[in-house]
Amino acid sequence: MMYFPVEKINKQKNLLNNHPLLNNRIIENIDDLKIFMENHVFAVWDFMSLVKSLQNHLCESSDCWLPDDKSHSKNKSARLINEIVLAEETDYNLDGKSVTSHFDLYCEAMLEVGADTKQIREWLKTLTRGCIPTYFSNSSIPKTPAVFVKNTFDFIKTKKPHVIAAAFAFGREKIIPEMFEKLVKQLNLNELNCPKLFYYLARHIEVDGEEHGPASEALVEDLCAGNQVLIREAENAAITAINYRIKLWDDVTNEINQHKETNAKNDIMSIAV
Repeated sequence: MMYFPVEKINKQKNLLNNHPLLNNRIIENIDDLKIFMENHVFAVWDFMSLVKSLQNHLCESSDCWLPDDKSHSKNKSARLINEIVLAEETDYNLDGKSVTSHFDLYCEAMLEVGADTKQIREWLKTLTRGCIPTYFSNSSIPKTPAVFVKNTFDFIKTKKPHVIAAAFAFGREKIIPEMFEKLVKQLNLNELNCPKLFYYLARHIEVDGEEHGPASEALVEDLCAGNQVLIREAENAAITAINYRIKLWDDVTNEINQHKETNAKNDIMSIAV
């Protein structure tokens, strides 16, 4: 039985699920989809940073392996996060044979629809291997996702597993299935018109809804271990993570609408000429 308080979290989740970006046909054409994906890819990348950070806390490793005197609860948490990483970092590709990360699959889906991957690739080049970045406002990362990414790394920098797990569970895994279901419906996607993007979204709807969502929620429960201080910190982290996702969708919506307005003005000017 789940004892972690989710009432306030679910209230924010409902606000997210009713966001216009997911419900009001904001993404109406391929240009809108490109803008969405070119921003959202940074959330796909920092998701991997979040989950790997959590894995490092729960499954410490070095070149020389030593057995860890874990409690039963910590062993369970370690298994949960390892199973999640297995799918996120090395899942089967669209062909059912080759193996790829969900991040790389998303980048392939971007290329499939003609979205530009230059900014995310340039951003990755700026990162020093093994170092957590401390800046999120330079020419390599777009302004729209920068605030969202910074917030993700604020969670990571706490070095508190229960806080990171709460942001991961309630700000990612528990919200993704319904969020992606709405995108698939709004975009009218299928295996024929956008096979890689459809597969990416469908895979997350399936895995996160049936496996990773419940597992990540159980992980938060295990890490808080009934401690009211940890529970409050985790609850606040979960609500904050959802709020920053709402802000990201606000900013993406504004960027798409600004693009539409610019195109409309250009069309009027071309007709006048």
